[in-house]
Amino acid sequence: MTTDQVLNTIPFGVGVATSARVGNLLGGRNAKGAARSANVAAWLSMILGALVLALLMSVKNFYAKIFNDDQDVIKLTAEVMPWVALFQIADGLNGSCGGSLRGMGRQHVGAAVNLISYYAGALPLGIWLAFHGWGLAGLWIGQCIALYLVGFGEWAIVAWSDWDHQVRKAFERMEHEEQVESGLADNTDGYQREESR
Repeated sequence: MTTDQVLNTIPFGVGVATSARVGNLLGGRNAKGAARSANVAAWLSMILGALVLALLMSVKNFYAKIFNDDQDVIKLTAEVMPWVALFQIADGLNGSCGGSLRGMGRQHVGAAVNLISYYAGALPLGIWLAFHGWGLAGLWIGQCIALYLVGFGEWAIVAWSDWDHQVRKAFERMEHEEQVESGLADNTDGYQREESR
């Protein structure tokens, strides 16, 4: 799990860069550029995830030996490493598409997708698998399934976005914020969050 958290910095970085890039392009009224950047980021993150997957699979039988001499731990690590490796592609996709959603001001959509996928899917499925013969691998399988649902779900939402509409929404948000700052409106004046399209 610690290794996965370290590896998560790769898609997290792609997501942060994507968020800034998409947001700036929307602010520049460049809908096509924003859509292209979101798509390139999604593909880049999957390629990086596949490279990390290949790396993890190539070291699966001796990776745990770096940290431990216990043969049971080494064997268990080798058994779950394919699931940890498979997790990386979806983790990358989640990072980049989550960044695209943040750049569009739709972070609430990403939060909802993550919340539902993990608490309604990964957690119950992983626990059930863990206690029905799969052990630690069952927990990772549940995580993998949930993260693939999140990653591809967010990618579909980003891909099917109306980017011209996203430019208009970005400017509506900026105008509202300017009104709040100048005292012409307040944050509780009923400004509508974007519908989930």
